[in-house]
Amino acid sequence: MRIHGGCDCNNIEVFWYISGQTLVPRACQCEYCSSRSAAYVSRPDTGFEATIHSSESHRPIQHGSNSAIFHECSTCEQVVFVTAEVDGELYGALNANQFNDQSVVTAPVKLNFSSQSGEEKRAALATKLVPPSAYKALFKRQTLSSLWNT
Repeated sequence: MRIHGGCDCNNIEVFWYISGQTLVPRACQCEYCSSRSAAYVSRPDTGFEATIHSSESHRPIQHGSNSAIFHECSTCEQVVFVTAEVDGELYGALNANQFNDQSVVTAPVKLNFSSQSGEEKRAALATKLVPPSAYKALFKRQTLSSLWNT
């Protein structure tokens, strides 16, 4: 099954390739994720594509333990996906609230990661997120690494 999602202005789009089953989002209770109603889904045996149509409206955000990068659109203020580098490899998860078809997700489970250290978060992310071999980002004239370093 292919799930399509993105921000309201369609600057950031995602396509997730997953076998048909109901997904249970994880709703982080930190101030940032709560303020954006973010609830993340991922499966290590899947892959997704992210397209950023205008890099000028792409805002990568890090906060807290700096263990992840949240990719949001500066035009409509929505976080669409998150990536984390673990042992030099890039992993990702998608904000289920940005999916066009909400019938594929259940109500989110609330989780609080604030008591974990940055290392504990990175170790957990590697077992839960979409692995780097399945993650593909499509950017106009820019690579992922050049976007992180701006």
